[in-house]
Amino acid sequence: MSSILIKQLYLFPIKSLAAIAVDQVLVDAAGFVGDRRFMLVDPNGKFITQRTRPDLTRFNLSLVEGGYLVQDHISGQSKVLSSKPDLKESMAAELWDDSLQVVEVGEGWSEWFSDLLQEPARLVMQKPESPRIIKEKYQTSGSNQSSFADSLPILLASEASYKQVETVYGQDYDPLRFRANLIVKGSDSFEEDTWEEISINAVRLFGAKPCARCQLINVEPATGLVDKGGMLKALATFRQKDNKVYFGQQMVPITLGTIQVGDEVIVSTRKDALF
Repeated sequence: MSSILIKQLYLFPIKSLAAIAVDQVLVDAAGFVGDRRFMLVDPNGKFITQRTRPDLTRFNLSLVEGGYLVQDHISGQSKVLSSKPDLKESMAAELWDDSLQVVEVGEGWSEWFSDLLQEPARLVMQKPESPRIIKEKYQTSGSNQSSFADSLPILLASEASYKQVETVYGQDYDPLRFRANLIVKGSDSFEEDTWEEISINAVRLFGAKPCARCQLINVEPATGLVDKGGMLKALATFRQKDNKVYFGQQMVPITLGTIQVGDEVIVSTRKDALF
C-alpha cells in the first residue's frame, strides 16, 4: 500500500474570502495559524459569507511580509492586512449559533470593505482571551476551541474523493469550492471518513465529525458564479444521509506543531465509515 501524504495546505485568512496555498503551517489549538482568524460582519455583528455574497470571491489574498495582501480584482484596489493589526473596540459577533466577543480591526479596513461592497461591513479579529469554545464531545487534550471556521478548526479531504466527485459531477471543477485546509493523496476515496485519529510528525489530529455541506459548494471560486445547485445535487446522489450532504472530515488538534506538504499521514485509529 502506498503512503498517504499531504498534497496541499491552504489558509483562508479572512472567512469566506480566497485561499492561500502554503508549503507548511503551524498548528495551534484553533487550527492552522493564520486560518480564519479574521471575518467580515454586518452592522449587527452577524457574519458575512459567500452564501449570501458570492461576489466575495472578488478578493484575492497572498502572503507578504508580516501579513496578507488583499486585492480586489474588480476595482483593482489593494491593501495590506497585518497579521497583528491595530485594533479598535471589542464588539459582539454572531457566527451560526455562537455568540462571540471579537475586536474590530483598525487601519481603515471596515471602511475599505464597506466602500467596495457598497454595504456596511466591519472586519473583525478573534480575541485570544475570548476563544470560541467547541462542544465538549469534540474537545481534545490539546484543544477546546475553533477559529471562525463554520464549525471545527481543520477541514481535511482527499485527492481521491475530489476525483470521485468530479466523475459524478461530470465536469472539471475547482477543488477550492470545498474550502479544505488539508488535502491528502495516496488514500482511497472517502477513506478519510473513517479516520478517528491521525499523526503527522509530532502533530496528532482527532477526526471529530464529517463535514455537512451547503450551497456554498455551488460557487465557483474564480468567478463567484453560482451553478444553480449542480454540485450540491451531484454530491447528494451518493453522499446524503439524514437529509445532510457530506464531504470531508473535520479535525481537532490533539498535539500541536508544524506540518508541511509531503509529510506522511499515519492513521492511528479508525471508526465506522459514514456510508
